[in-house]
Amino acid sequence: MISFLRGRIVSTGIDHVVIDLGGIGYKVFVPTTVISKAVDSQMEITLHTYLHVREDAMQLFGFKAESDRGIFELLLQVSGIGPRLALAVLSAVTVPSLVQAVINEQVNVLTQIPGVGKKMAQRVIVELKDKFAKIDIGDDSGITEIVPGSEDTAGDAMQALAALGYHPAEAKKALAKVASGNKGLALEEIVRLALKELGR
Repeated sequence: MISFLRGRIVSTGIDHVVIDLGGIGYKVFVPTTVISKAVDSQMEITLHTYLHVREDAMQLFGFKAESDRGIFELLLQVSGIGPRLALAVLSAVTVPSLVQAVINEQVNVLTQIPGVGKKMAQRVIVELKDKFAKIDIGDDSGITEIVPGSEDTAGDAMQALAALGYHPAEAKKALAKVASGNKGLALEEIVRLALKELGR
């Protein structure tokens, strides 16, 4: 198993980065929070990885912190959740928010995540509540806020919503509504509010 990769980012996509490691380019699927921080195509990054093996493909999923990867692996244990949906979950909410929602049985928070309906949310709570209660995510959750007022925040939010499958037009409309009454929000909060608008 590939436990981590450390190399130079050579390109990014809506749901992945390509890392040059010793002259080999590794395509790694990552949460949008990782992509939003990969502003420099020459920056070096370390990702804690999970290798997903299927009959027809092998895919790498990467995370800034080991705790994020641990949450990802726990999500995969829930019936009906594959790596893509697990990644969408970690793109839509922060790890601390997810852990809190599951422990406190906040179904309404989980159903705001694209692809997670009420039954799936209830299943996540039933299967992961006890496991999440034992987790100490500490300060290595890999979550940092975008500086309020950053010029790139709107673009990052658009990219995050696109990665979750939303059409640019509807994403732009939702973000416009969020921006009209909220100034200086962190990226994750903007995306959360936009998802709420899109769910109406």
